[in-house]
Amino acid sequence: MKKHELIKIIEETFDGVEQPRDITLHVAEAHDEYDYDHDEEHRKKDFYGPWQKIPSEDIKECQDALSYVNKVGMRYYLPAYMVWYLNNFGKSEEVYTDHTLYSLENHPSDPKLSKYHKERFSLFNPKQLKVCAWFVKFCAEDQSGFTDTHYAKKKYERYWSKYVNI
Repeated sequence: MKKHELIKIIEETFDGVEQPRDITLHVAEAHDEYDYDHDEEHRKKDFYGPWQKIPSEDIKECQDALSYVNKVGMRYYLPAYMVWYLNNFGKSEEVYTDHTLYSLENHPSDPKLSKYHKERFSLFNPKQLKVCAWFVKFCAEDQSGFTDTHYAKKKYERYWSKYVNI
């Protein structure tokens, strides 16, 4: 699948998902830095509206935030991150980590983290899970060396491939 096709499918599949009110993007990024006492202050930095309009600068600034969002936040922010990642594919000055890809880790050998993964993806419908699988597959097929292809192949083969045909 070509990058622009995948972007269009992501935009359509996740259109209209609920925006989180508690663990927002900047709150999650602050939690990554162990700042749990200033959530209201960090929420003031957030964009409010459809995920498709989240400023690229916000995602670039908060590349580690996906680890700290809850299930509502995951369904709202992950598509923005996937589209941002695809739009910036190959631009290491923008994308300095594969955290978007790593946020799709299912943690099969750690029961506690595996349960956490299932909870964070519990609001995703089958089509949304399929799109996540296509994103992982896109990364797995990268031959440019930009993404962690080894990781993506392993995750796709061992977990995400089961969602492609649902």
